[in-house]
Amino acid sequence: MYQRQVQRVLWIVLAANLLVAAAKLFIGLRAGALSALADAFHSGLDASANIIGLVGIAIASRPPDRNHPYGHRKYEAIAAMILGLFLLLASLEVIQGVIERLLTGGQPEVSGPLFMLMLATLPVNLAISRYESRQGERLRSSILMADALHTRTDVFVTLSVLASLAAARLGVPWLDPVVALGVVGVILIAGLRILRSTALVLTDSAAVDPEEVERIARSVPGVRAIHKVRSRGTPDATYVDLHLKVDPAMSTEQAHAIATEVEERLKAEIPGVVDAVVHVEPGRLPPASEWEALSVRIRSLADGLGLGVHELHGVETPEGYHIGLHVEVDEDLSVEEAHARVTELERRAREGFPRLLSVTTHIEPRSRPPRQAGREIPAELEAAAREAIERVFGVGACREVYLYAHEGGYDLALTCQTGAEMSVVEAHRRAEEVESLLRGRFPELQHVIIHVEPAGSPPEGARGEPSGGEG
Repeated sequence: MYQRQVQRVLWIVLAANLLVAAAKLFIGLRAGALSALADAFHSGLDASANIIGLVGIAIASRPPDRNHPYGHRKYEAIAAMILGLFLLLASLEVIQGVIERLLTGGQPEVSGPLFMLMLATLPVNLAISRYESRQGERLRSSILMADALHTRTDVFVTLSVLASLAAARLGVPWLDPVVALGVVGVILIAGLRILRSTALVLTDSAAVDPEEVERIARSVPGVRAIHKVRSRGTPDATYVDLHLKVDPAMSTEQAHAIATEVEERLKAEIPGVVDAVVHVEPGRLPPASEWEALSVRIRSLADGLGLGVHELHGVETPEGYHIGLHVEVDEDLSVEEAHARVTELERRAREGFPRLLSVTTHIEPRSRPPRQAGREIPAELEAAAREAIERVFGVGACREVYLYAHEGGYDLALTCQTGAEMSVVEAHRRAEEVESLLRGRFPELQHVIIHVEPAGSPPEGARGEPSGGEG
């Protein structure tokens, strides 16, 4: 789609430039006006630039391959650079004509019809310039934007030539070579600007403002710091990479989610960004946090021993830290085997952290994949669940009861409503009371999840199969 749109613009501009160049060449040859010939040559180069652009965009639109993993978009910049070089060569040709005119003399002969024909090319130049400029900005095409800059000079050059022809008609022939030099200046400035812009792309100059990248990245929760922001590419195909720091105690999955969100926001908020590479590093808050270092070390040691760690918390005293944590072990291990592994974790933690005064661990089985259904659900279990909810939370508090049977027992999910002013601590205490009542009566209950919500909350939809069936 991008290739076809750019090519369509270039074909339209090419046809218009050829018509304008032919008209100016006719005027220059008939009148012998150097300024008109210079302008004709300039318009002819516009057409040549369009052809170069068509070739360049065709190559640039090729998909990435083994030798060009980032694609071929820089060929568009190369085509624009060739256009800039052509402008410099055109300037040399016009300068040579000015020197010959000054040495040999002569003056242009301009008739009324020729002057009017030259005047008629002015609105055409203006229309071409505005059209290509708008399309270049809309498509963010470097070749269209470079060619639009080139085409824009035609408007000023044509005005200068008209002034030169008018001066010759009024008997001031020396003004023609002077105006021709002015045309050369315009062409040189356009060529140098194109060469500069394409050189920035080809030398991997920064394509976006690093401060803008940092602002967007910092808007993602969990990002502590940003550094090493780099970017390169063309306006319509920009590549960004950066380093960000997150909480060192964060899991790999969490850090990856943050990096993915940063990438998505950069591509959504900065036009032209097609890819963003985010490198995640453990962060440190000044001054360096001793607690962070301890938590990272314990998690690393647990990973090495094949253990899972969560709910890591601690108390800091002047002498050091007293910490507690939950440690997940394989459920097939005996108490002796599990205790031995956890004891080894505690020993290694103390060995590498002298200020660790005490470690209290809660051993629990590592979660397994869901069990297969395999038994009937007692009819009285649902009634007992509703009764327990209403006993603890009040009449009418029970909203939903879902039961799931499997070979190991039953899983129960409850939703109950209570007053919005109740504290979280009180709601949690009551939920644990409900669970205790049910487990005491039904020992085969494996998992009990009680969801507490304020009264009047909208339904959240079914959470599974209704009670009484096999889940």
